[in-house]
Amino acid sequence: MLELTILSKKTETPEILSFELGLKDGSDLPVFEAGSHIDVHVNDTITRQYSLYNDPSDRKTYKIAVLKDPNSRGGSVAVHETFNVDDIISVSSPRNLFPLNTESKRVLLFAGGIGITPLMSMANVLTKLGCDFELHYHSRSKANTAFIDELTSSAYGSQVFFHFDDDSNDDAAAVKEALSQSGDDIHLYTCGPNGFMDYIFNTAKSLGWKDENLHKEVFNAAPIELDETDKSFELKLNHSGISLHIPQDKTVLEVLEDAGIEVDVSCEQGICGACLTKVTSGTPDHRDQFQTDAEKALNDHFTPCCSRALTDSLSIDL
Repeated sequence: MLELTILSKKTETPEILSFELGLKDGSDLPVFEAGSHIDVHVNDTITRQYSLYNDPSDRKTYKIAVLKDPNSRGGSVAVHETFNVDDIISVSSPRNLFPLNTESKRVLLFAGGIGITPLMSMANVLTKLGCDFELHYHSRSKANTAFIDELTSSAYGSQVFFHFDDDSNDDAAAVKEALSQSGDDIHLYTCGPNGFMDYIFNTAKSLGWKDENLHKEVFNAAPIELDETDKSFELKLNHSGISLHIPQDKTVLEVLEDAGIEVDVSCEQGICGACLTKVTSGTPDHRDQFQTDAEKALNDHFTPCCSRALTDSLSIDL
Protein backbone atom coordinates (compact mmCIF):
# COMPACT_ATOMS: atom_id res chain seq x y z
CA MET A 1 0.00 0.00 0.00
CA LEU A 2 1.04 3.56 -0.68
CA GLU A 3 0.24 6.55 1.52
CA LEU A 4 -0.33 9.38 -0.95
CA THR A 5 -1.15 13.04 -0.47
CA ILE A 6 -3.97 14.67 -2.41
CA LEU A 7 -2.04 17.37 -4.25
CA SER A 8 -5.00 18.87 -6.09
CA LYS A 9 -8.78 18.54 -6.35
CA LYS A 10 -10.54 20.00 -9.37
CA THR A 11 -14.14 20.18 -10.57
CA GLU A 12 -14.19 18.89 -14.15
CA THR A 13 -17.99 18.83 -14.53
CA PRO A 14 -20.86 19.30 -12.04
CA GLU A 15 -20.60 15.55 -11.32
CA ILE A 16 -16.90 14.74 -11.85
CA LEU A 17 -13.93 15.65 -9.67
CA SER A 18 -10.32 14.97 -10.59
CA PHE A 19 -7.57 14.33 -8.06
CA GLU A 20 -3.81 14.45 -8.37
CA LEU A 21 -2.02 12.17 -5.91
CA GLY A 22 1.65 11.97 -5.00
CA LEU A 23 4.17 11.11 -2.31
CA LYS A 24 4.68 13.85 0.26
CA ASP A 25 8.43 14.02 -0.37
CA GLY A 26 7.93 14.29 -4.14
CA SER A 27 9.77 11.07 -4.92
CA ASP A 28 8.91 8.76 -7.81
CA LEU A 29 5.86 6.54 -7.68
CA PRO A 30 5.77 2.91 -8.88
CA VAL A 31 5.57 2.73 -12.66
CA PHE A 32 2.30 1.97 -14.39
CA GLU A 33 1.09 1.12 -17.88
CA ALA A 34 -1.73 2.72 -19.83
CA GLY A 35 -5.01 1.10 -18.78
CA SER A 36 -3.92 0.61 -15.16
CA HIS A 37 -6.02 1.38 -12.10
CA ILE A 38 -5.40 1.78 -8.39
CA ASP A 39 -7.47 0.60 -5.43
CA VAL A 40 -8.39 3.61 -3.32
CA HIS A 41 -9.27 3.04 0.34
CA VAL A 42 -12.11 5.52 0.69
CA ASN A 43 -12.71 4.73 4.37
CA ASP A 44 -12.54 1.80 6.77
CA THR A 45 -15.25 -0.12 4.95
CA ILE A 46 -15.04 1.02 1.32
CA THR A 47 -12.38 0.40 -1.34
CA ARG A 48 -12.92 1.46 -4.94
CA GLN A 49 -10.99 1.11 -8.18
CA TYR A 50 -10.17 4.16 -10.28
CA SER A 51 -8.31 4.26 -13.60
CA LEU A 52 -5.20 6.39 -13.96
CA TYR A 53 -5.65 8.95 -16.71
CA ASN A 54 -2.25 10.61 -16.80
CA ASP A 55 0.72 9.84 -19.04
CA PRO A 56 2.58 6.77 -17.67
CA SER A 57 5.86 8.65 -18.13
CA ASP A 58 4.80 10.94 -15.25
CA ARG A 59 6.49 9.29 -12.27
CA LYS A 60 5.49 11.92 -9.72
CA THR A 61 1.69 11.69 -9.75
CA TYR A 62 -1.28 9.42 -10.15
CA LYS A 63 -4.33 11.19 -11.57
CA ILE A 64 -7.85 9.86 -11.11
CA ALA A 65 -11.33 11.21 -11.79
CA VAL A 66 -14.44 10.26 -9.84
CA LEU A 67 -18.04 10.49 -11.02
CA LYS A 68 -20.56 11.17 -8.26
CA ASP A 69 -22.83 8.30 -9.18
CA PRO A 70 -26.53 8.76 -8.24
CA ASN A 71 -26.65 4.97 -7.75
CA SER A 72 -23.52 5.00 -5.62
CA ARG A 73 -23.08 2.33 -2.96
CA GLY A 74 -21.32 5.02 -0.93
CA GLY A 75 -17.88 5.18 -2.49
CA SER A 76 -18.11 8.01 -4.99
CA VAL A 77 -20.24 10.15 -2.67
CA ALA A 78 -17.68 9.72 0.12
CA VAL A 79 -14.82 10.67 -2.21
CA HIS A 80 -16.63 13.81 -3.35
CA GLU A 81 -17.62 14.86 0.16
CA THR A 82 -14.61 13.85 2.26
CA PHE A 83 -11.46 13.93 0.09
CA ASN A 84 -9.62 17.25 0.25
CA VAL A 85 -6.26 18.71 -0.72
CA ASP A 86 -3.44 17.72 1.68
CA ASP A 87 -5.36 14.66 2.94
CA ILE A 88 -3.31 11.47 3.02
CA ILE A 89 -5.05 8.41 1.59
CA SER A 90 -4.08 4.77 1.16
CA VAL A 91 -3.95 3.34 -2.35
CA SER A 92 -2.59 0.18 -3.91
CA SER A 93 0.21 0.02 -6.43
CA PRO A 94 -1.19 0.15 -9.99
CA ARG A 95 -2.56 -3.00 -11.58
CA ASN A 96 -3.36 -3.41 -15.25
CA LEU A 97 -6.41 -5.46 -16.24
CA PHE A 98 -6.93 -3.43 -19.43
CA PRO A 99 -3.57 -3.64 -21.25
CA LEU A 100 -2.90 -1.78 -24.50
CA ASN A 101 -1.45 -3.67 -27.47
CA THR A 102 1.12 -1.19 -28.73
CA GLU A 103 1.95 -3.39 -31.74
CA SER A 104 -1.44 -2.75 -33.35
CA LYS A 105 -1.52 -1.26 -36.83
CA ARG A 106 -4.45 0.92 -35.82
CA VAL A 107 -6.32 1.53 -32.55
CA LEU A 108 -9.84 2.82 -31.94
CA LEU A 109 -10.69 4.16 -28.48
CA PHE A 110 -14.35 4.59 -27.47
CA ALA A 111 -15.15 6.36 -24.21
CA GLY A 112 -18.56 6.70 -22.58
CA GLY A 113 -18.62 9.45 -19.94
CA ILE A 114 -16.17 8.83 -17.10
CA GLY A 115 -14.77 5.94 -19.16
CA ILE A 116 -12.51 8.51 -20.79
CA THR A 117 -9.93 8.14 -18.01
CA PRO A 118 -7.94 5.02 -19.03
CA LEU A 119 -8.28 5.95 -22.71
CA MET A 120 -6.57 9.30 -22.13
CA SER A 121 -3.58 7.45 -20.76
CA MET A 122 -3.63 5.17 -23.81
CA ALA A 123 -3.87 8.15 -26.17
CA ASN A 124 -0.74 9.65 -24.62
CA VAL A 125 1.20 6.43 -25.15
CA LEU A 126 -0.06 5.91 -28.71
CA THR A 127 0.87 9.50 -29.60
CA LYS A 128 4.43 9.09 -28.38
CA LEU A 129 4.76 5.83 -30.30
CA GLY A 130 3.45 7.45 -33.48
CA CYS A 131 0.58 4.94 -33.73
CA ASP A 132 -2.48 5.47 -35.91
CA PHE A 133 -5.50 5.91 -33.63
CA GLU A 134 -8.78 7.72 -33.05
CA LEU A 135 -10.47 8.59 -29.76
CA HIS A 136 -14.27 8.82 -29.80
CA TYR A 137 -15.72 10.40 -26.67
CA HIS A 138 -19.47 10.04 -26.04
CA SER A 139 -21.18 12.06 -23.32
CA ARG A 140 -24.54 13.61 -22.50
CA SER A 141 -23.59 17.17 -23.40
CA LYS A 142 -20.60 19.45 -23.74
CA ALA A 143 -21.18 20.68 -20.18
CA ASN A 144 -20.97 17.09 -18.91
CA THR A 145 -17.75 16.30 -20.78
CA ALA A 146 -14.72 16.09 -18.51
CA PHE A 147 -11.30 17.17 -19.81
CA ILE A 148 -12.74 18.67 -23.00
CA ASP A 149 -10.27 21.57 -23.07
CA GLU A 150 -7.35 19.32 -22.18
CA LEU A 151 -8.23 16.88 -24.93
CA THR A 152 -8.82 19.57 -27.55
CA SER A 153 -5.46 21.22 -26.89
CA SER A 154 -3.50 17.97 -26.55
CA ALA A 155 -0.89 16.71 -28.99
CA TYR A 156 -3.53 14.29 -30.31
CA GLY A 157 -6.39 16.81 -30.35
CA SER A 158 -7.04 16.32 -34.08
CA GLN A 159 -7.66 12.63 -33.44
CA VAL A 160 -10.38 13.21 -30.81
CA PHE A 161 -14.03 13.13 -31.90
CA PHE A 162 -16.76 14.29 -29.50
CA HIS A 163 -20.30 12.92 -29.61
CA PHE A 164 -22.97 14.61 -27.47
CA ASP A 165 -26.40 13.09 -26.78
CA ASP A 166 -28.06 16.51 -26.97
CA ASP A 167 -26.92 17.42 -30.49
CA SER A 168 -28.65 16.53 -33.75
CA ASN A 169 -25.95 14.32 -35.24
CA ASP A 170 -26.58 10.66 -35.98
CA ASP A 171 -24.36 8.93 -33.40
CA ALA A 172 -25.24 5.44 -34.62
CA ALA A 173 -24.06 6.29 -38.13
CA ALA A 174 -20.87 7.85 -36.74
CA VAL A 175 -20.10 4.74 -34.70
CA LYS A 176 -20.65 2.46 -37.68
CA GLU A 177 -18.46 4.63 -39.86
CA ALA A 178 -15.64 4.62 -37.29
CA LEU A 179 -15.89 0.84 -36.96
CA SER A 180 -16.29 0.14 -40.67
CA GLN A 181 -12.66 -0.92 -41.01
CA SER A 182 -11.63 -4.06 -39.17
CA GLY A 183 -8.66 -6.41 -39.41
CA ASP A 184 -6.27 -8.60 -37.50
CA ASP A 185 -3.98 -5.63 -36.73
CA ILE A 186 -6.75 -3.23 -35.68
CA HIS A 187 -7.84 -3.21 -32.03
CA LEU A 188 -10.73 -1.52 -30.24
CA TYR A 189 -10.75 -0.41 -26.60
CA THR A 190 -13.84 0.86 -24.84
CA CYS A 191 -14.65 2.01 -21.34
CA GLY A 192 -17.81 3.42 -19.84
CA PRO A 193 -21.24 2.26 -18.67
CA ASN A 194 -21.97 -1.40 -19.39
CA GLY A 195 -24.77 -0.55 -21.80
CA PHE A 196 -22.51 1.73 -23.80
CA MET A 197 -19.74 -0.87 -24.03
CA ASP A 198 -22.22 -3.55 -25.07
CA TYR A 199 -23.48 -1.23 -27.82
CA ILE A 200 -19.95 -0.60 -29.13
CA PHE A 201 -19.07 -4.31 -29.00
CA ASN A 202 -22.32 -5.41 -30.66
CA THR A 203 -21.89 -2.85 -33.44
CA ALA A 204 -18.30 -3.95 -33.99
CA LYS A 205 -19.27 -7.64 -34.13
CA SER A 206 -22.04 -6.89 -36.62
CA LEU A 207 -19.37 -5.35 -38.84
CA GLY A 208 -17.11 -8.39 -38.68
CA TRP A 209 -14.78 -7.60 -35.78
CA LYS A 210 -13.22 -10.60 -34.04
CA ASP A 211 -13.67 -11.06 -30.29
CA GLU A 212 -9.91 -11.10 -29.68
CA ASN A 213 -9.62 -7.57 -31.09
CA LEU A 214 -12.23 -6.14 -28.72
CA HIS A 215 -11.19 -4.96 -25.26
CA LYS A 216 -13.16 -3.30 -22.48
CA GLU A 217 -12.73 -2.02 -18.95
CA VAL A 218 -15.62 -2.88 -16.66
CA PHE A 219 -16.55 -0.38 -13.92
CA ASN A 220 -19.42 -2.12 -12.19
CA ALA A 221 -20.92 -5.53 -12.56
CA ALA A 222 -24.63 -6.08 -12.69
CA PRO A 223 -25.74 -7.03 -9.17
CA ILE A 224 -25.90 -10.78 -8.57
CA GLU A 225 -28.84 -11.66 -6.40
CA LEU A 226 -28.81 -14.98 -4.53
CA ASP A 227 -32.16 -16.76 -4.80
CA GLU A 228 -33.85 -20.14 -4.51
CA THR A 229 -32.17 -21.37 -7.69
CA ASP A 230 -28.74 -21.17 -6.03
CA LYS A 231 -27.70 -24.48 -4.51
CA SER A 232 -25.70 -24.96 -1.34
CA PHE A 233 -22.40 -26.84 -1.58
CA GLU A 234 -19.34 -27.89 0.37
CA LEU A 235 -16.12 -25.91 0.03
CA LYS A 236 -12.89 -27.76 0.76
CA LEU A 237 -9.73 -25.79 1.53
CA ASN A 238 -6.73 -27.87 0.45
CA HIS A 239 -3.97 -26.24 2.50
CA SER A 240 -5.82 -25.94 5.79
CA GLY A 241 -7.86 -29.14 5.49
CA ILE A 242 -11.00 -27.22 6.46
CA SER A 243 -14.39 -27.98 4.93
CA LEU A 244 -17.05 -25.26 4.94
CA HIS A 245 -20.73 -25.37 4.09
CA ILE A 246 -21.79 -22.63 1.66
CA PRO A 247 -25.52 -22.05 2.17
CA GLN A 248 -27.89 -20.92 -0.51
CA ASP A 249 -28.07 -17.37 0.83
CA LYS A 250 -24.37 -16.60 1.39
CA THR A 251 -21.40 -16.05 -0.91
CA VAL A 252 -18.18 -18.03 -0.60
CA LEU A 253 -16.41 -14.86 0.48
CA GLU A 254 -18.89 -14.22 3.29
CA VAL A 255 -18.46 -17.75 4.64
CA LEU A 256 -14.67 -17.53 4.43
CA GLU A 257 -14.66 -14.22 6.29
CA ASP A 258 -17.02 -15.59 8.95
CA ALA A 259 -14.52 -18.43 9.46
CA GLY A 260 -11.66 -15.94 9.90
CA ILE A 261 -10.00 -16.90 6.62
CA GLU A 262 -8.49 -13.92 4.84
CA VAL A 263 -8.79 -13.58 1.07
CA ASP A 264 -7.33 -10.77 -1.02
CA VAL A 265 -10.40 -8.85 -2.19
CA SER A 266 -11.05 -5.50 -3.76
CA CYS A 267 -14.13 -4.88 -5.90
CA GLU A 268 -16.24 -7.76 -4.48
CA GLN A 269 -18.13 -7.83 -7.80
CA GLY A 270 -16.05 -10.25 -9.88
CA ILE A 271 -14.45 -7.47 -11.89
CA CYS A 272 -10.91 -6.90 -10.65
CA GLY A 273 -9.61 -10.46 -10.23
CA ALA A 274 -8.00 -9.73 -6.86
CA CYS A 275 -9.65 -12.74 -5.24
CA LEU A 276 -9.13 -15.16 -8.15
CA THR A 277 -8.41 -18.55 -6.55
CA LYS A 278 -7.20 -21.84 -8.00
CA VAL A 279 -9.78 -24.65 -8.18
CA THR A 280 -8.44 -28.19 -7.75
CA SER A 281 -11.65 -30.19 -8.07
CA GLY A 282 -15.31 -29.60 -8.78
CA THR A 283 -16.92 -27.29 -11.33
CA PRO A 284 -17.35 -23.57 -10.58
CA ASP A 285 -20.45 -21.59 -11.44
CA HIS A 286 -18.64 -18.61 -12.93
CA ARG A 287 -20.30 -15.25 -12.35
CA ASP A 288 -17.32 -12.93 -12.74
CA GLN A 289 -16.48 -10.53 -15.55
CA PHE A 290 -12.74 -10.82 -15.03
CA GLN A 291 -11.98 -14.11 -16.77
CA THR A 292 -12.44 -14.63 -20.50
CA ASP A 293 -14.83 -17.29 -21.76
CA ALA A 294 -11.83 -19.46 -22.61
CA GLU A 295 -10.43 -19.10 -19.08
CA LYS A 296 -13.81 -19.93 -17.55
CA ALA A 297 -14.04 -23.05 -19.71
CA LEU A 298 -10.87 -24.39 -18.04
CA ASN A 299 -12.68 -24.35 -14.67
CA ASP A 300 -9.37 -24.10 -12.83
CA HIS A 301 -9.93 -20.71 -11.17
CA PHE A 302 -12.92 -18.90 -9.72
CA THR A 303 -13.79 -15.70 -7.85
CA PRO A 304 -15.15 -16.39 -4.33
CA CYS A 305 -16.67 -12.92 -4.09
CA CYS A 306 -19.48 -13.80 -6.50
CA SER A 307 -19.05 -17.25 -8.07
CA ARG A 308 -20.43 -20.51 -6.72
CA ALA A 309 -20.33 -24.23 -7.61
CA LEU A 310 -22.25 -26.36 -10.07
CA THR A 311 -21.12 -29.52 -8.29
CA ASP A 312 -21.94 -30.64 -4.75
CA SER A 313 -18.42 -29.72 -3.62
CA LEU A 314 -15.60 -27.49 -4.72
CA SER A 315 -11.96 -27.75 -3.65
CA ILE A 316 -9.79 -24.64 -3.78
CA ASP A 317 -6.15 -23.80 -3.19
CA LEU A 318 -6.47 -22.12 0.20
